Order: sequence, then C-alpha cells, then structure tokens
Amino acid sequence: MTAPADDLTAIGRTLEQAYSEIQHTRMRGLPIVNPALQVAVVGLRAWDGLCIGVLVTPWCMNLLALSLPGGRTLLPATAGTIRTLDLPAGRYDLLAAHMPQVGHYLSGSLYSPMDAFTSQHEAVAAARAALDLLFDAGAQAPAEPVPSGAVATDVASRRSFLFRRPAR
Repeated sequence: MTAPADDLTAIGRTLEQAYSEIQHTRMRGLPIVNPALQVAVVGLRAWDGLCIGVLVTPWCMNLLALSLPGGRTLLPATAGTIRTLDLPAGRYDLLAAHMPQVGHYLSGSLYSPMDAFTSQHEAVAAARAALDLLFDAGAQAPAEPVPSGAVATDVASRRSFLFRRPAR
C-alpha cells in the first residue's frame, strides 16, 4: 500500500505538535531532557497498512506505528499492553499508547536517555539508520520479539547493534 504523501505529512505534523507540547510542559526543566535536541518525526512510511517511523525527542527515540487513513486500524488497547509488530528485520514488541491528538499507536524504545547525542543532526541520522536496519530483511534480528522485561544488558546490546556504538 502506498500512502499519499499528504497523509504521512499530516501524521508527522500531528506527532511533532503533540510531543512539542509535552516537551514545553511536562518535560520542561527535567534533567533527562537533552537541550541540544528538539522533537522530530523521521522517515514516516506506509508498511502493511500502518504508518511506521521514528520519533526523536530530547528525552527518547521511539519506533512508532500508527493507523493510516484507508489502511489498517490499530484496535484500541489499554496503555502499556504489548503488541507485536512484524517488520522485515524481525518481530518487535511495542507498547500500546493513546494520545487525544494522535489516537491509538504503538511505541518501542530505540534510545533513552538521549545524552549521547550532541546535535539534532546526529540524532536524526541515528533514527534513519535504525529505520534502515528495521526494514532490512538481512539484518540480524532476535528470533522472538524482544521481551519488554529484558535485562539492561539485552537492551544495551540491541542499541549497540542498531547504532554501532559500544554498550555502556
């Protein structure tokens, strides 16, 4: 399915507005916020009837899946419910979420906190690299979805794989 560019642009704009509001209200002044970064939606694309992309914020980087107009509808789920998303590189567990401005969506952490990034350009490049890997059928992905309760070393090794950085 090919989504009209206008649909993807509108979804990206809505996400950026919603998360910019969070940045300037609930996240304002918190030490986890990286002042070198701003909210950006990277690489939105249609996949299997959904809108897939990466959300970069000053406090986290998340893979997102949202309903696409005329595509698949994400069924409402209690926030925090785990749903599995199949991508070319493998299966990934994402958390169900809801925001009034955005509707129901799925979210999976790629990076947090964001203190390793010194510029917006660097964070956006990492988001693009992560998407490239997630949509590469030849990429090494876990055989099973990454469990939400994985120990920190599992998360660090996944991050080092995605971003080609040594684990901290």
